[in-house]
Amino acid sequence: MRSAAPGSPQWTVLESPTGPRTRVLRALAVAVALAMGVFVATAYFSNQNTAQALVGHPEVLRPGCTWDKSGNFVQNCWVWSPSQNKNVMVQIRASNDSTRGVYLLDGMRASDARSAWTTDVQASKIYDGSTNTTLVMPVGGASSFYTDWNGGAGANNVPIKQETFLTSELPAYLQQQFGVAPNNNAIVGLSMSAGPAVTLAAKHPEQFKVVQAMSGYYQTDNPLGALGVFATQTMVSNYTNGIVNMWGPPGSAQWAANDPSKNLAKLKENGQVLVVSSGNAFLSPQEMASMAPQDRISAILLEALSAVSTVLFQLQAAQQGVSVVSLPNYGGHDWANWQRGLTSGRDTVMNALRSSPPVTQKVTVLPAAKIGTSSASSSSSSTTPPGASSAPVSSSAVPSTTATTTTTVPGSVDASAPASVDASSEAPSSAPVSGDASQSADPSDSSVVTTTVTPAG
Repeated sequence: MRSAAPGSPQWTVLESPTGPRTRVLRALAVAVALAMGVFVATAYFSNQNTAQALVGHPEVLRPGCTWDKSGNFVQNCWVWSPSQNKNVMVQIRASNDSTRGVYLLDGMRASDARSAWTTDVQASKIYDGSTNTTLVMPVGGASSFYTDWNGGAGANNVPIKQETFLTSELPAYLQQQFGVAPNNNAIVGLSMSAGPAVTLAAKHPEQFKVVQAMSGYYQTDNPLGALGVFATQTMVSNYTNGIVNMWGPPGSAQWAANDPSKNLAKLKENGQVLVVSSGNAFLSPQEMASMAPQDRISAILLEALSAVSTVLFQLQAAQQGVSVVSLPNYGGHDWANWQRGLTSGRDTVMNALRSSPPVTQKVTVLPAAKIGTSSASSSSSSTTPPGASSAPVSSSAVPSTTATTTTTVPGSVDASAPASVDASSEAPSSAPVSGDASQSADPSDSSVVTTTVTPAG
């Protein structure tokens, strides 16, 4: 405190560092600093999330991935599978800028090192840059039938949860790292994986809009089918317990639920597109020259069995009213056959992906007499499969005299219905992915909704 000179008015100044005004200013300064910190942190992490959700860009190597020696921008990525308590390698070729994905499953003898779609067939050259789609090629899965097993496999009781991995664990990784939409995909299988590809599509229509199956065995819920499963699992992987540990005892409800021929009604209900093919069991000169004598016998016998199963499956699909495209092919049970099949089915698969909306909604159609009444409005309902978009998809009511359940149908056989086309698929490719751009699909191709029944081969 200071005093004034003699004779002047008395005054006092209190110099307190903790005065009310000082405390207010200090609090404001702290608040401003905190706000700036939050703003900077938000901006930083937003940029990080944007980088993680990068769509397309095949030339960009994702974190934790390595380039595959096959080239063509294929990356080897390790994806954690909580259900199997292990990392699973997935070979991925990113799109240019689209959110579409094509899952390619391996066969009975799938290697744990690399997918045969990068060794025996270079799928990235068939689905080249002109398709503008992400290829997803899971590694491994020998004798697994790409399903969730009830028990362990083999002497070590190894857990197999392929369905959980492919439909619940892998999609989140693909969306985060490659921008692949969870509901804009196709799935392709061959031999052992052909039937499971159909079953996975039927069970998860919100994920897969189209399925291609080549040289498969589709009627498994019977003694002959169960015997085939047991024989192949035992010979290839020594899974003598697979016949019981996979789906329980043959003839159980799980065997019926995983029989592809018994899931066809679901494909029709969901409006999904089915593409099937098989060889004719007659080896081409090139196939003969590339095989040892014992391999020729195996290729002929296995494809003959598949051809019979495929023709029956085509007939079953037609009877169920499924949108099925049957592709002619020839040859034996080998990768030359499946390379032809993948090539001939490519445009149909891409056309379905580009033009079909995802399965998002099921609508109950009311009798015409009840429309507009309170009782009718109370009986209408809609459901959305888990993981699917809740956006409504238009559908036309079918006149009926009784209540009928119908489904919003992607890839409808009604050619007059407008199709939703991904505009990004028409953009010119900016990434230098190898391949012949002249093979690009024509989105107006109506073959995707043509129902045919053609004997395989």
